[in-house]
Amino acid sequence: MTQMPAHPLLYVQDLVKTFGSGSRAHTAVDRVSFALAEGEVLGLVGESGSGKSTTLRCLMGLETPDAGDLDYDRIDLRKPSRTQRRRFRREVQLVFQDPYSSLDPRMTVGQILAEPLVVSGACPARERRDRVVETLELVDLGAEHLGRHPRDFSGGQRQRIAIARALVVRPRVLVCDEPVSALDVSVQAQVLNLLKDMQSRLGLSVLFVAHDLAVVRYLCDRVVVLRDGRVVETGTREEIYTRPREEYTRTLLEAVPRLDPAGERARRAVRLARAASQGAAQPVA
Repeated sequence: MTQMPAHPLLYVQDLVKTFGSGSRAHTAVDRVSFALAEGEVLGLVGESGSGKSTTLRCLMGLETPDAGDLDYDRIDLRKPSRTQRRRFRREVQLVFQDPYSSLDPRMTVGQILAEPLVVSGACPARERRDRVVETLELVDLGAEHLGRHPRDFSGGQRQRIAIARALVVRPRVLVCDEPVSALDVSVQAQVLNLLKDMQSRLGLSVLFVAHDLAVVRYLCDRVVVLRDGRVVETGTREEIYTRPREEYTRTLLEAVPRLDPAGERARRAVRLARAASQGAAQPVA
């Protein structure tokens, strides 16, 4: 098992969260530990019920853990000051799973992206429109979309808007909660490529929560595998996908189809070119 980063930006140690009491008690998170380094993409992966969503909710302050340490850049997230809490909320941004429900349908795109700037005070009022347009362009949208509403966009475009909303305050960390699971496979590839490009260009640290190991393999540097609220295995992408130590990890890997958005496009282009050169009558899927 690989060691944690020497100087992690985000640190979770022996996290515990139990729901209910007595005979009805259920420990959703059982001594979970992991760390995220500066500029790293860490995958938190597991099946439904593995504890990844509860871990995420504890980290973001949406649930109160029963035990364990939660630290962000020397801030104790179990008892932050008001100033520290504001800093955390500005520097650590969440991208939700469902782009259809995560955007307020009553607001325009311009209002959706300007709102976190107003709340956080991250940008002077006179600079907000420029910041919003600049961020939209980062996700391959533009100023012409400012007056439109979420209903006017496709699922993939809505998720781009959701990513732009997270990026507009210039965070250090993106926490992505299954951000492509509600999208079609072809659109998933586009959003994954966008996230990969944003992480590289902006130097972001990313905690990527998912159940799909194929998606995690494409995006993440290291992987934490969860089962029944516990960490089963932690390792680099190469270790997890080529030399898994645990039988549970091997079982997960055998069940997941391969996904390599960039590589699959290249392979499909080769197949199409070969079919065209051979005069194939039917397109290649």
